[in-house]
Parts: sequence; structure tokens; C-alpha cells
Amino acid sequence: MAFEEKSLDPTIGFDNVTENKVRLIAGKGQMVYWQGCNVSVIEKDGEGKEHTRKLIGMPNGQGLLESGTELYITSGRVKEG
Repeated sequence: MAFEEKSLDPTIGFDNVTENKVRLIAGKGQMVYWQGCNVSVIEKDGEGKEHTRKLIGMPNGQGLLESGTELYITSGRVKEG
């Protein structure tokens, strides 16, 4: 299943989240929320080949990160939930 990024829920707070430098998050069925970040999605196709796509114009967002998918995130603030 492809990663589907969505607009950030305005009720999600980042007050106690430290500034991110670089983070690679492996999918295990968790929600990931980001604010002010550069995000790349790394997914595998049906043949096991990795494909990377940048989320251009989406510095704030959220999505359900399934197994087999990773997010490479720089800057901003990130939290899992």
C-alpha cells in the first residue's frame, strides 16, 4: 500500500518536541506527524525495488506509515503516535 500524505491536523501539538536534524523512520503501522520538515518517502514496489519521492510543498503533514515504507525527514519537528 502506498504512503498517503495528508494535511496536518491542526489539533496536533509540537510544544514538547525537540528540533529535528535528520531522521529515518521505518514503518510499523504508526502515524507520523511533521511540522516545518523536508520529507522523502522511500517505498518498495512489487518487485522489491526502492523508489524515493520528495513531498514537495508539504512541510506540514501526517500519514500512516506501513511496514515496508520509510520516511527520511530533515529539519522541523517530527513525532510518532
